[in-house]
Amino acid sequence: MRPISPSSLSSPLRLTLLLAATLSTASGFRTVALPHALISRSAPPRTPTLQAAQPTPPASPPPPVSLLFLRDAAVRVGTSSVAAVATWTLVHRFAVSSVAASSLVGLAAGATLPTPLATAAFCGSFCGMSSLAVAPGVVDVAMLGAGAAAILATLDSTNSRLLKGYGGRLGVTAVLYSVAMIAATPSLRAAGLLYQPELARAAFSSPVALRATVVATVLGAAATRGWAKGVMRLDAARARGWARGWERGGSSDSGGLQLAARVSNPVFSASLTGLAFALALGPSRAAAAASAFAGAFVAMSPPDKLRSTRALLLAAGVAGIAQAALVAVGVGAGGKLGAAAALGVFAVRVLRAAAALVLVLRARVAG
Repeated sequence: MRPISPSSLSSPLRLTLLLAATLSTASGFRTVALPHALISRSAPPRTPTLQAAQPTPPASPPPPVSLLFLRDAAVRVGTSSVAAVATWTLVHRFAVSSVAASSLVGLAAGATLPTPLATAAFCGSFCGMSSLAVAPGVVDVAMLGAGAAAILATLDSTNSRLLKGYGGRLGVTAVLYSVAMIAATPSLRAAGLLYQPELARAAFSSPVALRATVVATVLGAAATRGWAKGVMRLDAARARGWARGWERGGSSDSGGLQLAARVSNPVFSASLTGLAFALALGPSRAAAAASAFAGAFVAMSPPDKLRSTRALLLAAGVAGIAQAALVAVGVGAGGKLGAAAALGVFAVRVLRAAAALVLVLRARVAG
């Protein structure tokens, strides 16, 4: 496309650009750099004159940071509570599997809500996967969702790097609050819901079941990453078509681009994988669907955490083993699938750091 010369612009357009530059500078936004010829042609140079300084009205102070945090946290807490109640209702009132119920809520949140609220809703859906022993009523599960979202909002507001960018971070938040609630409730603690070592022994005593868990987790991670990459390629193709249409002066498919961004975000992608496996495997193989759901959480990690497909699949395999280890902790609490995913990602990153350290030490010894 032929570049536009400043001299070819009409006077009203030049004035509009100058006004936009002035307003952007006055309002604190990034200053717009304008060509010198455009500025010189828009107005002749004037000799500066002294004028009496006009009093500037005081600007209204921004709301305190604490009020902004409380407002945002309240919205996220409410969203998480609603998602927890919706998931719990689907599971315990309509006999929907826990993976399918959480996935349905996640799909709705990922497709319609902005990212902070979508993640809060997804976190709340994990609380809604809790058993009736942990959350016997609507109020109980709503409190679980609110507490988990409060922890999540606090971590985000303090810019804490604790599990930042780790797939399964939402599940860790949900299970931490659920386990804390179990520990603080004498009846649940007396029922042995805090820790049952015999469940872990049973999980590791069957190599066939453990291998099936690992395989399902790896498949879930691969499917989620494949879906996200496929949509991103489609998004890039649509963007190129949009640019060509714009250059030709035709219409653009901006709605399609927005839809592609919606359906490729981590919450939507993981939820789609969970729902697909839950429907394909059916109620008789709900455990395998849950493992695939955990693998989807591993794939929610950004590329800077898991740089290669090999690292992704290795983290998913470790997450499969972690599921067997966590089955004895917080029995009936939701979010343990996400916690297993976070453990898998953490283990791979530790292995990578250890390998890099070994290479550095070898290089120093050789030098």
